[in-house]
Amino acid sequence: MAKHKSAKGGGEQKRRVFLNRIAKIFSVSVPRAEKIVSIKLKSSVRINRLSPMAVDEILIGLDRLGCELEPISWCDDAYFLKSEKGTLAESKLFKDGHVYIQNASSLIPALVMGPKSGEQLLDLCAAPGGKSAHMAAIAASAGAPAHIWANDALRIKKLEDVLTIFHVPNVHLSAHQGQFIDRSFDAQFDRILLDAQCSGEGMYNLSRSDALKHWTLDRVQKMAYLQQKMLSSAWKVLKPGGVLVYSTCTYGPEENEAPISRHLKHNLDASIEAIDLDIGGRMHGLKSWEGAQFHPDLKNAIRVMPSEHMEGFFVCRLRKAA
Repeated sequence: MAKHKSAKGGGEQKRRVFLNRIAKIFSVSVPRAEKIVSIKLKSSVRINRLSPMAVDEILIGLDRLGCELEPISWCDDAYFLKSEKGTLAESKLFKDGHVYIQNASSLIPALVMGPKSGEQLLDLCAAPGGKSAHMAAIAASAGAPAHIWANDALRIKKLEDVLTIFHVPNVHLSAHQGQFIDRSFDAQFDRILLDAQCSGEGMYNLSRSDALKHWTLDRVQKMAYLQQKMLSSAWKVLKPGGVLVYSTCTYGPEENEAPISRHLKHNLDASIEAIDLDIGGRMHGLKSWEGAQFHPDLKNAIRVMPSEHMEGFFVCRLRKAA
């Protein structure tokens, strides 16, 4: 019994530490922070323009399945799914790659990246493949497809399956470790997406008793170190004048503003560009954290506060000097 009480107490202490951090990040009370991170997230749907099926036909199919959709104003071909996703996830529309089911926040990186037709693109941590597929669809809508290198060191088979199902053309697969990507490529990419491995705090739902099972401050710091290494390596394979988008689905400034601020300090050819997307619940990047001052241009990065359809997210667009 004593052992059980000790474990329970440790879990409560971890919860308090986590909630105090969230309250400080979003400048809210602890009770408000608890509500923010206890939301059951709903999914969204993106119409796949790479599909051989016409868009109107896809929309008719969604209607027949009883899907309740609300257009997402800041993303073409995307809808908040107001109904449950179970029926859609089991349908041929999804299984045959005509629609992609994802959280709406994960639509942001490809939009911010702004891929163009014919460009050389790298998705550094690409699995399961939704963002690569979105990048390909955006580029193809502007003309000829882009050339995409989809890389993931851990889930390459899953990545291959998704990109095949969702009709992504001109894609090359690789399984290099992201922090050493410069050992495998030259500076050849016009745009790079680094949707970095992270502690995943933005996907936590604290209404679940085991939500913080794997969360520790040590793990946050470990992720931060890996992210710094990946960012530095990716920068070396970005062409002069190119764009790198850094994103995570986590809250900790250690994994968001800190790696970017450090990168700007050590790479004078790097600058942050503003993100012009009218997303509800967006905030500026933080100016400081725990006594550390961040680069002032991080005000141009965005943080997404969790809501019914949006998981917690961080996105920053970097430009390499020409």
